[in-house]
Amino acid sequence: MADLTEPVESMKSPFLSHGLRRRLQWVIGLGVLSVSAVALFAASAMVWNGFILLCGIAIAAFGMLYALAAGEAAGRSMKEKAERYSEPGPSGLALEALESLEDPMLLTDRRGAVRWGNAAYRDLAGRFSSTGQAQTLPALERIWAASGDGAIYRLARAARNGEVARERLPELPGEEGVSQYVLEARPSGKDHISWRLMPVFHPTSAAASLPGADWSDHSPVGLFALSSEGKLVAANATFRDWLGLDPAEPLPELSAFLPAETVKAMEKSRDDEEVCRFDVRLSGRDGIETDAVITLHWDQAKKGCARGVLYGLTATGTPSGVAQAIAGATGGKAGRTFDEMFAAAPFGVARLSGSDPASAVIEDVNAALVQMTGGQAKSGAVFADLFDWEAGRSADDVFEKASSKGEPAEAVLKTDPPLDIHLVFSPSRGGKRAAYMIDVTAWKELERQLSQGNKMQAVGQLAGGVAHDFNNLLTAIRLNVDELLGRHPVGDPSYAELQVINQTVARAAGLVKKLLAFSRKQTFRMESLDVADVLSDFTVLLRQILEETVKLDIVHGRDVPHIRADKGQLETAIMNLAANARDAMRESGGGTLTIRTSAVSATDVTAAGAPDVDEGDWVQIEVIDEGTGMDEATKQKIFEPFFTTKAVGQGTGLGLATVYGIVKQSGGFLFVDSEIGKGSTFRIFLPAYVGAEDEESLPVEKPKGEMKPADLAGKGRILLVEDESAVRTIAAKTLAKRGYEVVEAGDGEEALEILEDDEEGFDLLVSDVVMPGLDGPGLLEKASELLAETRVIFISGYAEEQFSDTLSRERDISFLPKPFTLTQLAERVKSVLSGDIQDAA
Repeated sequence: MADLTEPVESMKSPFLSHGLRRRLQWVIGLGVLSVSAVALFAASAMVWNGFILLCGIAIAAFGMLYALAAGEAAGRSMKEKAERYSEPGPSGLALEALESLEDPMLLTDRRGAVRWGNAAYRDLAGRFSSTGQAQTLPALERIWAASGDGAIYRLARAARNGEVARERLPELPGEEGVSQYVLEARPSGKDHISWRLMPVFHPTSAAASLPGADWSDHSPVGLFALSSEGKLVAANATFRDWLGLDPAEPLPELSAFLPAETVKAMEKSRDDEEVCRFDVRLSGRDGIETDAVITLHWDQAKKGCARGVLYGLTATGTPSGVAQAIAGATGGKAGRTFDEMFAAAPFGVARLSGSDPASAVIEDVNAALVQMTGGQAKSGAVFADLFDWEAGRSADDVFEKASSKGEPAEAVLKTDPPLDIHLVFSPSRGGKRAAYMIDVTAWKELERQLSQGNKMQAVGQLAGGVAHDFNNLLTAIRLNVDELLGRHPVGDPSYAELQVINQTVARAAGLVKKLLAFSRKQTFRMESLDVADVLSDFTVLLRQILEETVKLDIVHGRDVPHIRADKGQLETAIMNLAANARDAMRESGGGTLTIRTSAVSATDVTAAGAPDVDEGDWVQIEVIDEGTGMDEATKQKIFEPFFTTKAVGQGTGLGLATVYGIVKQSGGFLFVDSEIGKGSTFRIFLPAYVGAEDEESLPVEKPKGEMKPADLAGKGRILLVEDESAVRTIAAKTLAKRGYEVVEAGDGEEALEILEDDEEGFDLLVSDVVMPGLDGPGLLEKASELLAETRVIFISGYAEEQFSDTLSRERDISFLPKPFTLTQLAERVKSVLSGDIQDAA
């Protein structure tokens, strides 16, 4: 067989070239002219022999000129005939067509030896191979020397078996506008293989707009082809990108990125005539496992080859995990696909393998759920094993409720510490489930605190509701006992019994006072206080309640601002804390009680656990003991009324409840840190009083000791307003005995009428605060002009917070809490009328 590697050339002419013929004609013509001239002009000087010779030469030259002219004419005639009768046959036309193709074409024998290549292939070979001195064209293996995927070998084998096959070859560097070539091999005749290289253009190049550009290479889904043996033989650029393969890398086996059971299922679908769908677990770029879908069709007409499509159930078609990996590699932003939002969700999300959550296995989880469960939630784990079912909840009940539309179920994750969550299920593809879990631990804690607060508020409302009536009853009892003690002095047989009644009334009054303190219903007289001064004045009393085994250490902070509080109530709170610390350290043999003050910021108060903290400066008072400490269960209940860890008869359980109420009513917060065997630290936070340094606090005098009955006599007109008749009667009788003129009123309306009708005026108004209809402060407001020169004493065992504000603002108003004795009432009236003190509470 002839060598077909040389280019086809035109047949060569047997005649001289046109230029050579022209030169010969000019030479011969000049020679003839020369001989003729010599013969004419030199004939006389020559003999006849010379003349005849010259004539012969001239005749021969003319003959040669004629022969040249005739030969040229004959050559033109023969050329025209040759051109007229040399049209190529079908083989020549086919050869010309292949030669003019833009796609490189190559013809080899079955062993790969090159037989012929068209102009496009010769040009490609000249750019990408070094032929040296060889006269034959290079084979494909020499141009794609870096290709190690065996594509050319597989195509040659397919062609030898009579098949037509295509594969994408690795990219050639420097090809302008062309990213890769698709190589097609097909059998040619009995002993040859024809090869065709079809270029794949860059999408951004101008060539992409040309007909024949391969748009499928960068389609939004992955495209691939399988051989009859189930091998991956072709894949587009999208597919390679999702698997993280470089263009030059060989295509892997299916088992490298698909589970073994999926590969088996795809092989079993070979006999199906319809398109088959597979929900697969794809091991994509960077080894990230993610859900994807494969649709596959086996083409029996092409000897069992298959075409497939790979895509994810996202807005862009990209599998979720692959989308995340691509976004991470390219710096892209999350949120482009629904699955990226699933991965970045601030709550836990899990995809389950089946519709029954009790037996389902986790297929995929997001980062939030992994963090919530401490790594327990992962692919392959049993979903039900994530929960703690020992908290009184049944798995069936929880899963059934969570499956209901719009109704989350409460569950507890098996973590340390356990997490309270809301669980909701939603249907997913293929009859599966998606589980959504929201951490509600903080919500449950707030709910517990709200429940605790509501319980305390209920007790406070109960105490406040009965305090007025209960204190009225105690006041009536006490005043009547005092009246009887005046008739039965010391030595009388009834004196001891009357004293017991008085002591019992005093204990009952103390309990009511503590309940009112807890429920924040006490009557406060707020004033600007320096905490350091309060503690200094209070130190002597503190040392008296502490035992010898307890050392008191008071540490004053620097630049501690003033506060606005009731001094007596603040002292009561610190005294209760000190008494509890003394009892706690008694069991451990004593220790040091430290009271420390410091200036803190609102951020510090918030960090301690206080909600809705006002901006500004705060004051912290820490009471630290070295006692036995408390466990978590005890700390949750210590501020509840009547809760105590002391033995029966050693405590009422109202000490810390009282402290809690005083601090809260002062606008502050109270927290405790304690650990068994390491003592306890109570921290009181009170807001700093703005402008306290420029304000002069009015001193509150201490109650004077009991005065002798003879010293309590006085003169003046008193308007006594009290809705409890028993209290009003005995109080009016007592004051009348002391020399005062007393006018009684049963409520505020009656008192207002008396004031409007009275012409003499009153020196003193003694009024209850809480009364049906018009109360004491309301009476003072309406009759302000009528009481312009009248001094005021309010008496009550319970008052609203507004009255405390009024009492703090109006410094000339005196307050006497119920229950009080006859002596206390007479002493207060005498003191106010004489102008000695404004308030002796």
